[in-house]
Amino acid sequence: SFTPRRDGARRGEMVISAQTFQFEQDQQVYAYHGPLLYEATVLECEKKTVPDSTSIIKLYLIRYEGWNAHWDEWVPESRLVKRDDAGKALQKERVKEFSRSHKKRMRQNAEAESSGAASAAAKKKVETKGTADEMVTGEIREHLRLPQAMKLKLIEDWERITRERKLVALPRAPNISSLLEDFVQTKAKRSTHERLYNEVCDGVSSYFNQALGSILLYKYERKQLRDMREAHKESSLVELYGAEHLLRLFVKLPDLLSHCKLQREHMTVLLAKLSELLKFMQVNKNKYFAGAYDAPTEQYLQWWSSE
Repeated sequence: SFTPRRDGARRGEMVISAQTFQFEQDQQVYAYHGPLLYEATVLECEKKTVPDSTSIIKLYLIRYEGWNAHWDEWVPESRLVKRDDAGKALQKERVKEFSRSHKKRMRQNAEAESSGAASAAAKKKVETKGTADEMVTGEIREHLRLPQAMKLKLIEDWERITRERKLVALPRAPNISSLLEDFVQTKAKRSTHERLYNEVCDGVSSYFNQALGSILLYKYERKQLRDMREAHKESSLVELYGAEHLLRLFVKLPDLLSHCKLQREHMTVLLAKLSELLKFMQVNKNKYFAGAYDAPTEQYLQWWSSE
C-alpha cells in the first residue's frame, strides 16, 4: 500500500503528505464508472507527474464494492465523490438520468420500428414462416446477451472516448482479423466444424466492414476513420480495428440479424457460434482489448472543436 515518505528523502525530492489528498486510504467513496456512480473503497493514494509536464495528478487505487479484485483500478480525483448524503443523492440522480435517457432511446427505436413495419406492411405482405423473422429482435438479443465483463468493457470504452476524449490507437494489434483467425484455430482443435466457424467469421467480418462507418462509431471517432482509410487504402477495416469496436457490433447484431432470411435452425446454429465467439473474447480480454487509449493530436482536437 502507499506509504508517504517522511524520512530519508533526498534533497529536492517531494515528500507527500496524506493531508494533500481529498480522500484517504480505506475511505468509502462513490466512483464514476461510465455514466453511473458505484460504491467503492480507496485502497491506495499516490501522486504522479504527468509525462512531458510539471503537472502533478492525484491518483487513487479503488475497489468497487461487490466486484472482484480484478476490477481494481487507478482513477483520478475527479472520478470520486464523497460517500455522504450529497453523494448518495447524486448517485440516485445519475441513475434516474441514465434511466430517462435509456427509455427515450427505447421509445425512439420502437417508434422507428413501428413506422418501418407499417410502411413495409402497406407495400407488401411478406411470408415469414420458417425464417429468422419469427425470431423477434428481443429473442436474438437474449441469445447474444453480453457477459458482465463485456458490458463493463463497453462502459469503459464509452467513458474513454466520450468523457476523456481519447481514441483507440489504430491500426490495432491484434486486430479483428487476427482475433477471428485465432478463434477459428482454437475451435478447429476441438471440433470438426472448422468450415462452419470460418463461414461465421467471414460473415462477422463482412458485417463489421459494412456497419462500422454508419452505426458503430461515436461522432468523435469519424475523423480517425477517414484518416485510417486514407493512410491504409489497401487494408480492410477488420485489419485496422480491434476487439473494442467488434464488441460494439454485438450490440447491433440483434437488429441486423432479425432481418436475415435464414431458416430458423440455421439461425440457431449461427447464434450458438456467435455466442462462442463472444465467450472467446471474454476469456481472452486481456490479449485482445486495448489496455490504454491515446490522447489525440492537436490537429485532431482542432477538428473536433470546429464540429
